[in-house]
Amino acid sequence: MSFQRVALIGKGLLGTAVLEQLSKSSFDVTVLSRDPSSLSGLPSGVSTSAVDYSSIDSLVSALQNQDVVVATLGAAAILGQKVIIDACIKAGVKRYIPSDWGSITTDPTARHLPTNYPFVQIQDYLKEKAQKGELEYTILSTGGFFDGILDVPFLLDLSTSSVEYFDEGQHPFSVTTLDGVGKAVVGALKVPAQTKNRNIFVHQALITQVKMVSIVKKYSTSGRQWQETYVNGETKFNESLDLATKNPGDFGFIMGLLKAMALSGKFNSAYSTVDNDLVGLPILSDEELENLVVSKLREKGQ
Repeated sequence: MSFQRVALIGKGLLGTAVLEQLSKSSFDVTVLSRDPSSLSGLPSGVSTSAVDYSSIDSLVSALQNQDVVVATLGAAAILGQKVIIDACIKAGVKRYIPSDWGSITTDPTARHLPTNYPFVQIQDYLKEKAQKGELEYTILSTGGFFDGILDVPFLLDLSTSSVEYFDEGQHPFSVTTLDGVGKAVVGALKVPAQTKNRNIFVHQALITQVKMVSIVKKYSTSGRQWQETYVNGETKFNESLDLATKNPGDFGFIMGLLKAMALSGKFNSAYSTVDNDLVGLPILSDEELENLVVSKLREKGQ
């Protein structure tokens, strides 16, 4: 079996990167949107289709003759994928790649975390459909998005020249560029038998807080003074989980929990075994990693 026709749902930063890689390959790509006229910067040869995501009939119509659906939706729309999955089955779609691009969303020990709840619901729903032979799936775990890792106070805070180290900042975690995620999607679709009903793990680098801070210090403004503090990872995680649980609508507390999940070393945020060779995604060299950091620093005037 091979795939030819791919429908993309969601064209934000990640969707745009995935679309670029799909369009460079041999796939016939259609972007689904509530308002196709609002889409800009579409690569040559890419089609569009109007769809009402709340209507299964509209979705079924838009997904006719598609082999694969790739979802790159925002967090608020994750649970809404159930109706998309149902529409895929009715339309005869063969494979679904869910919007599940997190670092530890498939870690069995992290299923109970509030930030993982919607992802777990969709994972279980897809596995149920796959067991019945109704729809195949591929879940891609890609680690953190490296492109935006310096845009927010996560590993460090560029705006205040400060860093809060979790356990000396030595816990590694996986990262992939948006471009790399797109390449992994293409690679997974080119080997359908090997990626059928599987959780594929990829990353382009394993980094630590200490490593990233070292690179930033090396290339950022000369004479810059850094404020460095240290926290116990286990304690910080428990505090962050308590705050996020008590304040589920507070984005700041949610970000705090995501940070603690990735940096505390408690979960599988550093992939010891990856499927990069299977999907044809190279690992970044130290020089390439540094060049990406330098580019981001220059972009931010740092």
